Amino acid sequence: MMKKICLFGSLLLAALCCGCAGNIRPADEASTGQSDPVNEASAEQPVSVDAALKRTWVQAGLSDVQEAPDSVLVRRVYLDLAGRLPTPEEAKLFIESKGTGKYEFLVDTVLKDPGFVSLWSMRFGDMLRVKSEFPINLWPNAVYVYMRRIREFLGKDESYADFVRALLLSSGSNFRDPCSNFYRAHADRSPRGIANGTMLTLFGVPLDSLPEDNQKEWTNIFEEIAFKSTKEWKEEIVYVKSMPERKIFLPTSGPYFIQSGTMPGIIFSFPGVERTVSAGAEARLVLADHVTAGDGRRVLARALVNRTWQWFFGEQLCQDSGGRFADVLELLTDDFMKHNFNFRHLCRTIVLSAAYRSASIQPDAGAKQPYFAAYPVRRLEAEVLDDVIRDLTGVPSRYSSVIPEPFTFLPKDMRTVEIADGSISSSFLILFGRPSRDTGDPKERSNEITAKQRLFLFNSADLYRRLLQIPRRPDIQNLSLSKKINFCFLLFYSRLPTEAEKKILLDRFHAMPPKSRWKLINDLLWTLANSGEFLYRH
Repeated sequence: MMKKICLFGSLLLAALCCGCAGNIRPADEASTGQSDPVNEASAEQPVSVDAALKRTWVQAGLSDVQEAPDSVLVRRVYLDLAGRLPTPEEAKLFIESKGTGKYEFLVDTVLKDPGFVSLWSMRFGDMLRVKSEFPINLWPNAVYVYMRRIREFLGKDESYADFVRALLLSSGSNFRDPCSNFYRAHADRSPRGIANGTMLTLFGVPLDSLPEDNQKEWTNIFEEIAFKSTKEWKEEIVYVKSMPERKIFLPTSGPYFIQSGTMPGIIFSFPGVERTVSAGAEARLVLADHVTAGDGRRVLARALVNRTWQWFFGEQLCQDSGGRFADVLELLTDDFMKHNFNFRHLCRTIVLSAAYRSASIQPDAGAKQPYFAAYPVRRLEAEVLDDVIRDLTGVPSRYSSVIPEPFTFLPKDMRTVEIADGSISSSFLILFGRPSRDTGDPKERSNEITAKQRLFLFNSADLYRRLLQIPRRPDIQNLSLSKKINFCFLLFYSRLPTEAEKKILLDRFHAMPPKSRWKLINDLLWTLANSGEFLYRH
């Protein structure tokens, strides 16, 4: 634990820390000039999406929706798409550029960053419950082939519909046939357990939200899935049993989103069709055809659009068919299907939207309603925060499994977002809300800031020692004091300090005894690392 917290750090931290968008925004405006109103979308962005958003904003009286300044946008895009902060050079290049299409160019550049596949593989890993130990029990061999398949889907821009079809029709060894782990990765591998996990994964709806008859007929699809062991330790074979004639349920439309934490006793309508599967036929083949080429194709697309919107904004776009942004959801779904379920294209469309580009300051009329007229302030995910600290300090975290399995120790150069196994963790990741990957429910991940997290950041001697490595970086060592301050702000915030912030630092420097002035940068780094502007997406 640090012996003391410097008075200077406490004072500057009070000026820099920001637990809400309103505290973040003024500093950014002061450093970049007054903010511009939300502009019309670029030619690359479907104008109808922004038009639908703005139509709802106007109806709600939100005429003062503002676009975030460049320093905020460049940081936001790198964090949301690549899971890292922009380097000072990358941030300056975007901020100082005067090109009219520079934002679109930025987005396209970051979409090609290797971090895109790593970050989004982590998120799909959460959804698909990629975890070796209890209660999923995939075991390490299966975890690594499964995650490699997820990375392949994202890295090759494979159609999401084709990926889902491969998952649904998978069979074979869970060690050698990656997609077979889609059926293995359930804590409850009974037909109902698999049915519930599949419904939640594909459509974002828990099975018990359906009427009882639909629950039974949906579960009938997975009665044919069976497992058997082999002579290899912990290996299992997924295979299909021959079944008698049965009726199955296939969703065709219905609620756009139902949260799994809904009030008990409420049954939601999820319209679909009833099909009869003849004896000996595979019901899962009927399901795969339905959701990838039939009437369920739109339901599958809409569910991923909603989940992806939640990954970006913290909550899904539309909670029911009559929701406020149902038209926006349909437009995004149309565009996603038109581009052959290309996930990278879906991310691009959302990131180019007026909702994503909005400032993190809520217009008064929308303060109590989710109008997506202000980008939500949210703490960095546990894995992303760990990688950001590693990038800044050059000191990697170390991870190992508590059991003597293969792949127990991870390479030093592996980023935290690249950890395939949800069972491999650390006290830092647990403290900052990494999900358990037990159910695939987005609610498993917590991005809330807590008192314990604050105490850790304020008092961690390890974090302080790591931060002391920053002044030793070659790109900062020989800079003047003023340029060092600028560099540190660009490093942590992707912006230059305001005049007021710079004055506080320089005044403090001149007030310090000459022999102690070297501590100023160390104190500044600790202060920046503990500020809300660093810890939060905004």
